[in-house]
Amino acid sequence: MAAIFLQSFSFLLVILVAYLSKKIGLLTPKDGTILQKIILNLTLPATIIIGFNAVKVDLILFVMVGLGLLSNLILILVGGFIWQKKDAADRSLMMFSQAGYNIGNFTIPFVQGFFPAAIPFIGSFDMGNALMLFGGSPMIVDKILGIDREEAGYIQRALSLFRSPSFTTYVVMFLLALLGIVLPTELTSIFELFASGNAFLSMFMVGLYLEIDMDAKALKKISKLLSVRYALAVPVALLFYFVLPLPELVRLSLVLVALAPVGTVSTINMIIYGNERAISSFLSSISIILSLILMTLALTLLN
Repeated sequence: MAAIFLQSFSFLLVILVAYLSKKIGLLTPKDGTILQKIILNLTLPATIIIGFNAVKVDLILFVMVGLGLLSNLILILVGGFIWQKKDAADRSLMMFSQAGYNIGNFTIPFVQGFFPAAIPFIGSFDMGNALMLFGGSPMIVDKILGIDREEAGYIQRALSLFRSPSFTTYVVMFLLALLGIVLPTELTSIFELFASGNAFLSMFMVGLYLEIDMDAKALKKISKLLSVRYALAVPVALLFYFVLPLPELVRLSLVLVALAPVGTVSTINMIIYGNERAISSFLSSISIILSLILMTLALTLLN
């Protein structure tokens, strides 16, 4: 238990140091963009490679992909129902704030220090999550809002998945695991060097992007959105852990992804559908802090 709190406090400390570095002018949010490129193109793919290497593919990994799809589908429909009388921008804000999980930049860095064996399960869930974030969720939102978007737009979004090094790494490592191919130690030792910096860089990037300045009206809206998200997330996490007939590590992995922050792509989609950038950024920032607290409590209570 002490190790869990220490690790979580360390993450919070890194976020705070990065945020203060931005406030005193030592660094800027633009530096976060550079870190994001390093994480997405180097340290996160390396972490995925280490996590998936030598994994035995069985039905559970396919179940995790399916749960990633299903969770997003159900939550986005619930979000659309809750604010069905709002205008299109607000309704899309509610839907995107409920569905989509920040797994690559937050959940995987969070667990790699505690449960590296959980990465294949969380990564498999993220494959389904990514398919929804980049294509499925916008398509559902369009249908609910009555927006007539060209089908080519959805195809283009789906193909953009393979421009993501992390998603491509998921697919490649999944295929290698299916074929029973294991990368040699000489090669994985190189990837381990890159992967070792992933957690620190990810939390530091979070701190540089952190925004905590918002007017009262926007705060009220964001509090409603996040109240709904976590009021849904906690029962889903409990359902995953206490009901599903899966191994304990898999169920614990599902608890962590259920409590994960709002996905980065979700915040981008909020802006695309007519919402203010400041609101989506603040929403993402606060959800990261809340998720860090809830995920720490979940590990403490269930481990």
